[in-house]
Amino acid sequence: MGLLCGDVPVLVRNEPGRRTTAIAIGLGFGGRHDRRGTAHMLEHLLMAAPLGDGPSLSERIERLGGECNATTAPGSLVLHARVLTEDAAQIAALMCQALLRPALSQAALDAERRVVLQELAAATADPADTVQETFLAELFHGHPLGSAVGGTPEGIESLTVQAVRDAHARALSTHPLSVSCVGGLTAETLLPALEEAGLADLRRAGTAAAPQPAPGPVSPTAPAHWPTEFCWLMVGGRAPRADDPDSPAYTVLSHLLGSSPASLLYDQLRNERGLAYSFHTWSRSYKDSGAWRMLVGCEPANAPEVLDIIRQLLRTVAQDGPRESDLASAVRLAGFEVVTTAEDPLEHATKLVEWQTLTGRPWDPADELEALRQVRADQVAAAAAELSDGLVAVVRPEAS
Repeated sequence: MGLLCGDVPVLVRNEPGRRTTAIAIGLGFGGRHDRRGTAHMLEHLLMAAPLGDGPSLSERIERLGGECNATTAPGSLVLHARVLTEDAAQIAALMCQALLRPALSQAALDAERRVVLQELAAATADPADTVQETFLAELFHGHPLGSAVGGTPEGIESLTVQAVRDAHARALSTHPLSVSCVGGLTAETLLPALEEAGLADLRRAGTAAAPQPAPGPVSPTAPAHWPTEFCWLMVGGRAPRADDPDSPAYTVLSHLLGSSPASLLYDQLRNERGLAYSFHTWSRSYKDSGAWRMLVGCEPANAPEVLDIIRQLLRTVAQDGPRESDLASAVRLAGFEVVTTAEDPLEHATKLVEWQTLTGRPWDPADELEALRQVRADQVAAAAAELSDGLVAVVRPEAS
């Protein structure tokens, strides 16, 4: 059910009798909009700064027996919680209060700055994290989508209270904003709580955020040298934007060459050659582009062969297309992912606001399932050919 609180979309899926409810608030302000890491810092402050004259939003939610978190992506910031339905209206109001009227003080900024710097340091020490940042920086070279989503230590250190306040006010005024609720809470109870929290009074200039430049052409890359210790290899290329009709073919291809024992990649890497234990493939779409990627953990002696296998599989699919049985399996795996997302209230609520932010409309799992069922072998072959022509491969740790 799509409703409005003021001019903010409120997306409700009521499941009568469910004793828990998931709530998400999505703001279309993410890592691509400020390379210093302002969105990431704001995410921390919304959750951890004092709320009104009392404890933080996260502490209030968890004292009521719920659980909560927040995430920053290239194009969005999402607050989410899963709580008892009896507390859901109150918590939805608190989440709105935290978003609309955060305590952006010097003390709060200094405290969370230290936490964010520790988070960045932990990510820098993990090659499975750094390889993904390096990959996106190569794939979107010079473009905001290639920015580190969490920001940089130098950028985080440079943030002032006024800079965060200005970014927050600008994001609320001009970037997409939506609320979702999945579970036992009804729209009739939710909307008055959101209105009381002030969401209906939010004055917005419309979603008129400054347009982002289009990503430039992809420059294929490959490691010149290989490390001498266990490493993480990321291989992939550009995918279509979120609302592009070609996007489902890339999703199906990610399952055709995914980590399932039913995939072509699993057959090569695990069954035939035993080259890798941990690998995963996925396609993620943004507002104007996307990234199809494959992450493989392997011994350095195996890494060149792993890369060769990935290249050859993409070429084979591009030339011959997938076999009918393999395509059917990949479509069913992709569909299963959609169904499990729809049946998990927290994942569903989060997906609703993320999709609203990206496309301007709520996510409909039935529409996505139908689009996946319509994917043809020639579309998957075309996706594989596009990826093969612009393949980006990076490895971490770097060779010493």
